[in-house]
Amino acid sequence: MKIKRICRAIGGASLIVTAACLCLGAGEALAAWRMRILPAVSVQGERVTLGDIAVPEAGFPDDAWAILRATALWNAPEQGQTQALSAAELPGRLRIYLQEAPVEYVLPGMLQVRRGGRAAQRVELENLVVDFLTPQLAGLSGRVWISGVDVPEYLFLGENDRLAVEPAGSGWTPGPGTADLRLCVTAPDGRTTNKVVAKVVVNQASRVAVTKRPVNPRDGVLTQDLVSFEERNVSGLPGRPWDGMGGAVRLVRGVGQGQVILAQDVEPMPLVQKGDRVSLVYEGGRIRLRVDALAESDGLPGGPVTVRNLQSERKVTASVRDKDTVVVTQK
Repeated sequence: MKIKRICRAIGGASLIVTAACLCLGAGEALAAWRMRILPAVSVQGERVTLGDIAVPEAGFPDDAWAILRATALWNAPEQGQTQALSAAELPGRLRIYLQEAPVEYVLPGMLQVRRGGRAAQRVELENLVVDFLTPQLAGLSGRVWISGVDVPEYLFLGENDRLAVEPAGSGWTPGPGTADLRLCVTAPDGRTTNKVVAKVVVNQASRVAVTKRPVNPRDGVLTQDLVSFEERNVSGLPGRPWDGMGGAVRLVRGVGQGQVILAQDVEPMPLVQKGDRVSLVYEGGRIRLRVDALAESDGLPGGPVTVRNLQSERKVTASVRDKDTVVVTQK
């Protein structure tokens, strides 16, 4: 955005400025007032007015704006047509009509003026997106807020067009992270005349498991001396946070100090771990044989584990019965 000043002091005989001086004291009239030129507007009349294309910023006197906003500028385009004026053109255009009025203005990169219909500005589009998402997110737990709303600077609409928001894809589920949406413009006959992408970041603060220090799989069961629960923004996490449930669990990868533990980072703690000495029991019919063995892999309760018979040095796959016993059933 560029800020351009037309004039600092009054000193001319402009009717606009003279009227403004009648409303304000001389000292106040000498101050520069600021207005913002919109990036896109719709006009209805044959001439574009200052009130069509500009909005006053904080500190602009109401009575001065009431006079200035009626200033007729250049000719409007034909009905349904659009004219474009660059930031380089606008200062000269405005100076012709505002003459020596003591105003500054903030310029867009381009001003688009269309005859007929209306222009929905960024603020309106942002509010529309937030209004759509608010009830969608009501079911989320914890503190939820919206940030990073990415919408166009403006949208031109027909006078009776309807503007609505919808998810960009099917099967969308409200939750933390980036939500991909669409701004849909529908004509009075029901035809969709335009669809524009909108994005928004949904933030959710929840109590999640966080490591107190760097933790690795070899640290074993995740206990209170390794993990604390803190409120964190879960938006942007690469997975679902671990909820602390599921009994004894350990990490499957290293997690740095202060990082959130994800559900994909944990697994049930093996009942038998690689390197454990166990009793290997052979069962079959009336035969029951027990020998010492060494676990060559991890094993969950009832799950398979590879062990090495310490008598024969033969490796076999057994089933975990308890932390000290694995079984091979022979038919």
